[in-house]
Amino acid sequence: MAARHIFGLNSMTRRLLKFAKQNAVQDRNLNCIHPKSTFSALPGDNCKVELALTSDARTIVCYHPPAEFPYEHSKPIPRPDPLENHEETHDQVLKARLNEEVLQNKQAPTIEELSKMFYTTKHCWYPVGQYHRRRKKTNPPKDR
Repeated sequence: MAARHIFGLNSMTRRLLKFAKQNAVQDRNLNCIHPKSTFSALPGDNCKVELALTSDARTIVCYHPPAEFPYEHSKPIPRPDPLENHEETHDQVLKARLNEEVLQNKQAPTIEELSKMFYTTKHCWYPVGQYHRRRKKTNPPKDR
């Protein structure tokens, strides 16, 4: 499938170069091949590509305008008004999430679960001893 697309692009390039050699115009920088060129490299593609050549006929310029879509799909998602909908105000959501009863019953993940979650060894999750903490440089030298 990819070979077919490459072949299509290759044949289009050959046609453009042949056209450029025949119809070289010196007074403008860009020569539009077709005013409304609608060549699509991918069949069934809904993009309209416009092609042009530079004045020296060495560079092919392609313009790909964005695909149009209906206005109905661009409307924002309707959201309930927090002033009228008292069930989901920001304060109530935060209070529900930070309730002490929920936090007290929640147990922290074990070292094995943490090592599986973050793909690390179990040694990363144990506390560092006093021997290593005492020898750590608290004020490293500043970079130049």
